[in-house]
Amino acid sequence: MQEEIKHLNEISMRFRRMSAKIKLLTLINKAKEEYDSCDFSQGLETLEEALKLDPENPVVLRGIGCMKQFQKDFDNAIEFYKKALEFSATKEIEYTLIGMAYYLQVMLDEAVENFNLAINENENYDPAFEGRNQAILENHIKILDLQDSLKKYF
Repeated sequence: MQEEIKHLNEISMRFRRMSAKIKLLTLINKAKEEYDSCDFSQGLETLEEALKLDPENPVVLRGIGCMKQFQKDFDNAIEFYKKALEFSATKEIEYTLIGMAYYLQVMLDEAVENFNLAINENENYDPAFEGRNQAILENHIKILDLQDSLKKYF
């Protein structure tokens, strides 16, 4: 009898874990739809609910970062991306997102640094190369503009 009860408890636990995973995936998909429709406030609420189910889920943390970034809350976006780094198996994604957040703030050196970290993680991750190249180009243009403005002093 004890073995049967133990076996039933194991089955019950499996169903609870499956149910929680299904709910988590449903929330992530809902948040993705809200993100795609630019409903960032509702998307944040949905992802915060998902975060309660799995506070170490890099997709959820990354998603919150993206929502914050589109709300121009770059500091919090970066914090969520960094938190996602702790649990992510694909760190190049988070480093690229951090780089993009810095790029959007015209913090080009920090952007390049993070794009390079992404490339170090995965040398085949094209978005990191594209972001780095754009940040380097922008930095170069800023230097040329500065040089032009200093010409009047010579």
